[in-house]
Amino acid sequence: MFKGGFAIWMFAGAAWSAVPEPLLSLNDAVAMGVRTNLRVQSATLQADEAGDSVEALKTRRYPHLEMDAAIEHNFTRQNYTFREGTWVPDSPIGPIPPENIELASKEGTIKLFSLGARQPLTRLYTIALEISEGDVSTDMAVQKIRWTQQDVAYLVKLQYFEIDRILAELNAIDEAILFLSVLRDEVRNDVDQQVALEYELLDVSARLAQRRLERRRRVDAMATAKERLNALLGRDVKTPFQIEHLSIPHRVIYDTSESLQRAFELRADFLESRLAVKKAVYSYEAKKSEYIPDVDLYIRYFRLYNTRVIPDAEAFIAVDMRWEFFDWGRKRDELAVRTHRIAGAEVQVAEIRNRIEIEVRESLRKLQTAQESVGVARKLQAAYREKVRVMSNRYRQQTALLSEVLEAETQLDRANSKYNSAVLSVWGALAEYQKAVGEV
Repeated sequence: MFKGGFAIWMFAGAAWSAVPEPLLSLNDAVAMGVRTNLRVQSATLQADEAGDSVEALKTRRYPHLEMDAAIEHNFTRQNYTFREGTWVPDSPIGPIPPENIELASKEGTIKLFSLGARQPLTRLYTIALEISEGDVSTDMAVQKIRWTQQDVAYLVKLQYFEIDRILAELNAIDEAILFLSVLRDEVRNDVDQQVALEYELLDVSARLAQRRLERRRRVDAMATAKERLNALLGRDVKTPFQIEHLSIPHRVIYDTSESLQRAFELRADFLESRLAVKKAVYSYEAKKSEYIPDVDLYIRYFRLYNTRVIPDAEAFIAVDMRWEFFDWGRKRDELAVRTHRIAGAEVQVAEIRNRIEIEVRESLRKLQTAQESVGVARKLQAAYREKVRVMSNRYRQQTALLSEVLEAETQLDRANSKYNSAVLSVWGALAEYQKAVGEV
């Protein structure tokens, strides 16, 4: 009888996954998630954007080249008068020019061409500070990618554990369906022999129907959980797969001091906060450099065509200086703002450091408690499984009531659920510890 029931259970347990699906291991899921997750891709694009901004900023160190060309049409005449003696009032030959000279431009088209180059000199110091600040921003964006990957890896693990939890519940429900199916046949036989009452058969049948309904709900929950995991992996939510069975991980005792040291070396949010302090310092120095006058080397060539009224070409080289010597306290106030930013960034580092220490210590305590809970749950499960076996035999011998058998079956179902939860709590606590120390 139990061999036949076992065959029924195996068929029911495989019915929801009759079509072979590719196996997705936990490690493969995590590796795929940190590579193809949409949030990770978005963070990668932001890092690329920061890097491109720095490359664009570096070009400001080189000469600024500009060319200007135009064709102008005059609608009015322009007159130029050089009065008598303008150049030399008195000379042996008389004033020069000896009489008024009038020149008038021709109406028509004038062409002009200009080519210039401006090389910053003192501004190079400020640009170097801004480039350093941009490099720090790029490093912060890289840490943002790592932090996103760490968070995604944690979420992928939790969703993977959720699927395994549903699978364990399905197995427990299949075991209950097998047991109730066999028990229903026995009770029906007892009813036919008038040694059991009809309501007892109805009770067992109702419990069996309830278990089958619960199984249907778990199958639906499985489909949703798989869709969510596919979304975390950045692929089509309808992609079929099956997961590997998660056995109890080996019991490991982690040292608190080593875990904290590792967290401060690997946690991307902590490293990003330290970079934020560095960026704030560069921003302060760049703003402070605005007190330095801007000195540029300027070269220019200019040429006019179709005109003889004024010189038609000129070329020059110059040193150009610009200095805002009084700004009504604006630079001082802007420096004060950046000073506050440095202080705020340092406070943020301390806050994140305390949070990391709390998270690491909490995860270690949870992991230890979860590992201990597995042994307790295993003993409880074994006890109620044995109780079901004993009560079933006693019922067949008519020394126990059907209600006692059903109560034992209910207790075993709860024990199975607690055991599965205990096993997954170890995996969950391990994942939480790995996230706390910055491991993927």
